[in-house]
Amino acid sequence: MNFEKKFDTYDENAHIQKSVADTLVEFLDEMGVSKERDVFEIGCGTGLFTKRFIKKFSPKKVILNDIYDVEKYLKNVRYDEFILGNIEEIDIPKTDTTVSSSVFQWLKNFSKSIEKIAHSTNELGFSMYIEGNLEEIKQHFDISLKYLTLDNIIEILTSLFSKVKWKEETIELEFSSSIEALRYLKNTGVTGFEKSSISKVRNYESKSLTYRVGYFYCKK
Repeated sequence: MNFEKKFDTYDENAHIQKSVADTLVEFLDEMGVSKERDVFEIGCGTGLFTKRFIKKFSPKKVILNDIYDVEKYLKNVRYDEFILGNIEEIDIPKTDTTVSSSVFQWLKNFSKSIEKIAHSTNELGFSMYIEGNLEEIKQHFDISLKYLTLDNIIEILTSLFSKVKWKEETIELEFSSSIEALRYLKNTGVTGFEKSSISKVRNYESKSLTYRVGYFYCKK
């Protein structure tokens, strides 16, 4: 993870993250997420999802969080409070709704974090990348997060919430060359392959990247 060095180029390169943010907002709207309520967003980044969520749901109060100090990137975002810190280590504010887009795959202990969140909110809506994500990178570089399976995630959520809805999506991006594909990952802060040998980078041949995303809505 290398986001703190890529925030300046993130918005112009984060095509997948924008698509996932749009889909998550639509999904949460279909699920009937409460409007005009107090909302806490985990991992707001540059506010890609935040802006979309606020426009659709008009929350009464917005509390944002990120592991990095990103407030200078949030000048065009309406929010009431920013909490800096790792969500696995800090106290979670009590709100009506908690949301997060393209973040939870980074959690070291997903189960424990969701349990912590469940104690502080009535409903939770989020997207995360799941098993099979960026398989091209995993196969060639032997580098990958430990993505959870859809079944793993659902099992954890249903143990904590009475209502759980979900859907999954596969998105493929095509590039003009394999180097362009790697450059795209680098510019959005999803890195790791740079630690591989130069020859392995040069031998990478895939011009496509495959994303697998899960969308979830939970309510007590």
